[in-house]
Amino acid sequence: MKRFLVPAVLGVVALLITVVSKTAEIKPPPSTPKLVALGKQIYAQQCAACHGDTGRGDGAAAYLLYPKPRDFVAARYRLVSTWDRVPTDQDIFDTISRGMPGSAMPSWGHLPVEQRWALTYYVKSLAEKPLTIKAQKKPAEDGSGGEGLIQVPAEPPYNTAAKTRALELYKDACASCHGASGRGDGTQDQVDAEGYPTRPRDLTTGIFKGSPDPISLYRHIVAGIPGSPMPMSDWSYGQDAWHLVHYVRSLSSDTQRERVEMKKFAIQAVRVKTLPDHPESGIWRLASPVNLHLMPLWWRSNRPEEVTVRAVHDGKELAILMVWQDDTNDHTALRPQDFRDAAAVQFSLTANPPFFAMGASGAPVNIWMWKSERQADLEPAFQELEKIYPNLGIDSYPNLMRSPVEQSHRNALTLESDKTFVTGWGAGNIVSDPRRKSPVEDLSAQGFGTLQARPRIDQRVDARGVYGQGSYEVMFRRSLTPSGQGAVALKPGSTLPVGFAVWNGSAGDRDGKKSVTIWQELRIGK
Repeated sequence: MKRFLVPAVLGVVALLITVVSKTAEIKPPPSTPKLVALGKQIYAQQCAACHGDTGRGDGAAAYLLYPKPRDFVAARYRLVSTWDRVPTDQDIFDTISRGMPGSAMPSWGHLPVEQRWALTYYVKSLAEKPLTIKAQKKPAEDGSGGEGLIQVPAEPPYNTAAKTRALELYKDACASCHGASGRGDGTQDQVDAEGYPTRPRDLTTGIFKGSPDPISLYRHIVAGIPGSPMPMSDWSYGQDAWHLVHYVRSLSSDTQRERVEMKKFAIQAVRVKTLPDHPESGIWRLASPVNLHLMPLWWRSNRPEEVTVRAVHDGKELAILMVWQDDTNDHTALRPQDFRDAAAVQFSLTANPPFFAMGASGAPVNIWMWKSERQADLEPAFQELEKIYPNLGIDSYPNLMRSPVEQSHRNALTLESDKTFVTGWGAGNIVSDPRRKSPVEDLSAQGFGTLQARPRIDQRVDARGVYGQGSYEVMFRRSLTPSGQGAVALKPGSTLPVGFAVWNGSAGDRDGKKSVTIWQELRIGK
């Protein structure tokens, strides 16, 4: 089987946003009541689900997330560039723009600059104590006594002597936590200031909480990460901190560091004469692949990093292909300890999309969800509990659809039962129906806890998944014309927000424990 996994950045893909790396060049607008009010509006739509309505880190999604959302009222910020360990406005703006790789905090770099500054000023206003930066004061020779913004000295060359010094510094000050090789395998029993468990960063993966650009990294090494076990390293101020910057950056590549940032791309659904009828159809080669970074809401190192997406349509139907790496084919969920692999496509029904997870009240989303065990039910037959538990005792119920001599009194399989006595099936729940012909569900939601299947008559989405060589390929297809209320309208020439999610059963993913993308743009060609 040939896979469609390609490099993360393609010239044929229109990258919609560029997070400015030289943030010092951005001249911020002054904080005004109008701008703060705008920030409050954006916060309610995009941030409150995690950080809470009042900013205390207690949003509806907070229980699903690790690390936990920041409490903006306590205002114990991690990414600071001052001797006082208080964030500047630029620190907050940069974090909003880039996000927080290694957590569920995505990049909001696709928002206009004015909106990001509006969020910066509103979030800052939530602090119970003013975030005050002291006047500039140069530190002593040992790095002590500095105040205000950390002024970064000139960068020295990273020659042989500098490399030797960097390794000495790393072994003495960093290896006990980050490990001798930088893989985060040092001291593991750690907690943050809020009492939550935390782990040292694996520096070889390129995942930095803050920006990995040299100047930002210099300041984060000197100031440390407040609220975490990473202490201030003011003693390194001068050339030693530069040596550490160079060494730490050498443990990962620019490609790795870029890949973990959540960026917004355009997915072009090209028009074709005939739609593909299989995930491995050659027709998919006519569509440009787009690689999207996935972030687990409950962060873990072993995770699906990317999903590759293609889209085509023939003027009547739309087809979307998702491809991602997965070392295990988890296609059964019959035992309590087992969880399935799955994938989903999410469409916003509003031009201005809500928070990217499950929509919001008054801002519904339409979700197409493929599940691996339902694919297995169709190939070749429905999976019964007896497949896992061959000695299972089964209650026998009368089957009014059969004569008495045809009644099965022992080992009555589900498909041979009267659905009246199979509660979910009898009640009309499509999830419980063993006769379903498609491994995909057409769902709708307006916020957490509101996910529900659309009416059976409107279940018009088809899908097919294939597993092989350590990866999944899943194809979704649906008519461009929506059926019933809550279905997304797909029109040639239109652009609409779309997102993607992947569940890894072997990692215990289920429900809200999953890996997701931020909103992307689906452009349906004319």
